[in-house]
Amino acid sequence: MRWIFPLTLLAWMPVSAQEATVFQDSDQPPAGAAPYEVTPDPEAGAHLPNLLHKLRTGFHPDRPLRVWALGSSYTNMLGSGEVWQEEIPQRFPKVSQVNYTKMVGNSCPWQYLRGWAQTLLVADPPDLVLTYTNGEPDDLDKLLTQIRSTTTADIIVPSLHWRQRDAEEHWDKDENAADQDVAAVRAVCKKHGVEFVENRRDWERYLRAQKLPIEALLKDPVHQNAYGASIVNRNILAHLPTEGSSALDDREVRLDAAALAKLEHSGFKLQDGRLRAAQAGATLRVPFTGNCIELIGRFLKDGGSVKVTLDGRPGSEFAAFLPSYIQGDEKNARSQKGDNPRDLAPHGVTLSQDCIPQQWTVLMTNDMGDYTLTGSITGPDGTGNAFKDYTSLTGQITLPADLWRRAERNKQGDRFTFSVTRATEDSVSFSPPSDAEADAEAPIFRTRLANALSNGPHVLTLTTTSAAPVEIEALDVFRPPLGRE
Repeated sequence: MRWIFPLTLLAWMPVSAQEATVFQDSDQPPAGAAPYEVTPDPEAGAHLPNLLHKLRTGFHPDRPLRVWALGSSYTNMLGSGEVWQEEIPQRFPKVSQVNYTKMVGNSCPWQYLRGWAQTLLVADPPDLVLTYTNGEPDDLDKLLTQIRSTTTADIIVPSLHWRQRDAEEHWDKDENAADQDVAAVRAVCKKHGVEFVENRRDWERYLRAQKLPIEALLKDPVHQNAYGASIVNRNILAHLPTEGSSALDDREVRLDAAALAKLEHSGFKLQDGRLRAAQAGATLRVPFTGNCIELIGRFLKDGGSVKVTLDGRPGSEFAAFLPSYIQGDEKNARSQKGDNPRDLAPHGVTLSQDCIPQQWTVLMTNDMGDYTLTGSITGPDGTGNAFKDYTSLTGQITLPADLWRRAERNKQGDRFTFSVTRATEDSVSFSPPSDAEADAEAPIFRTRLANALSNGPHVLTLTTTSAAPVEIEALDVFRPPLGRE
């Protein structure tokens, strides 16, 4: 349904007519305007080598393309991945599914997205991260550093669309927004090898070519309408060319069975392109460098299992941990109209190497930012203040003040919870989860053995637990480009 919100058209708008301004949330081109056509960018995809390679060659074993979108309501207005789920399989037939996950906050800038990158992206390693919001260039730099240090994802950052608030100071004067120095954002993206989308430039070209006011693509003074959102999505997707050069760089490395057979092992044999063992105590020792490693194997009707050891320690004891999303209680105070517990909360947490997997609760004890921190196993672990960095008494948990958003609005009794889980597996079963999957094709499976490791050298050892057969096709190693040891 369309809706209208009238205002007064100001003299600085890119049309001279003085008449009532009309905002329409329409999915069609503005009245009398030609449909939007994407401006080809000869450099499109230059900073998306891994993503383009995956799109063009597909995944083995097959899995969805994983896209994470982090941002504000501007990101939210782009939809929930419907465009990606429709366009990607059409343009790249070897990718049949797209998992598009978004986390957005009201007017959430890059500063706080860094916390969500800590709690969400590492646990669900994406192929692509998209962020469409505003903020300080230094905060974008920190966000991109966080993503580049902990994931192997490619990244897309579009410049903001034109809004009513930008016109008086910037229309006919420069490319900037009221809250975005476009050149500075472009420079930060270049520093990190991130794909920058000239969305604002192309948006302006369309308005000028069609002699449209800025409001023509807005649903209110700041948010893009449905057609405006389609323009942003099209500008982004235009950076995914179906042809041209693309090759995986060293962020993701596959060790196939032939490569694994050259490593130290006993009791395993290379057979039909797979590394196979059918005896108890067979071992495979794999040195690797990275922060995550996954196994690709085959389910067998009477399949066995392997024990996982990392750097000489069982997976069940290895010091690698993941924090969950920090959940604000629905009963938390909402002191202003539009407040949401998600936006008045700590967004990030730092874990030590001496964590005990458990659930944690942050409870505000007054309206001045003081809180208690309690673990479900550890028990009370000290008191902190939202406006100061705090490390718990046991050293397990650090809550950074710069990742706590709108703490001044938190009230006594507000509660936040998150969990800490171990990021390593203790064993892997090659027996299918159900008889239906144990067919003659011996279906391939993928499982993550370890995640959230230090981004350096490690040794993985797999040891069979019985004479039941196991078959390994490959190991995938993930090496974030920053922070390598």
